[in-house]
Parts: sequence; structure tokens; C-alpha cells
Amino acid sequence: MSGKRPDRPLTTSKVIALGVLAMDAGATLAVLALCGLAILRNYTGALPYLTTLIGALQAVTGVVLGAYFNKSKAENTKGGIIYDAALGNNDL
Repeated sequence: MSGKRPDRPLTTSKVIALGVLAMDAGATLAVLALCGLAILRNYTGALPYLTTLIGALQAVTGVVLGAYFNKSKAENTKGGIIYDAALGNNDL
């Protein structure tokens, strides 16, 4: 046995979590690039909409990842679906 996991499709919750992380990272980098451009161009105004976007996306990411980790915790503890199936405890 090589110890390699069989190819399985990603679960919906994992796809959502990865999508939110990718969106958060992309938006954060875009906002930071725009802020950097504003600094280079000597923009003297405020950028509240851009900085608010980062905070809002970070909050959404925290909620989604919190729900994902709670689901994962419930699955991988004794009495959870994945844990019992891995041990062969299919008694309900």
C-alpha cells in the first residue's frame, strides 16, 4: 500500500470553503494593489470603500470557515459519520 488516498471528488462544503478563501485572497490583494496605486499617484482622499471591503470579506471568511470546521469536527469524532466508517463501526 502506498499510503496515497483514492481520488475522490471534493465535498460541497470544501468547495465553498476553498471558494470563499480564494475570493477573499483575490479581493484583498486587489484592494491592496489599488491602495498602493493611490499612494504612488499621491492620492490625498480617503479609501473607506476599499478598506471596508477587506473587513467585510474577512468577516464572511470567518463565518464560513467556522461553520466548515464545526462540520468537520462533528464528522471526525466518535459517533461522527466519517470516523465510524473509517473504523468499520457501522452499527447505528
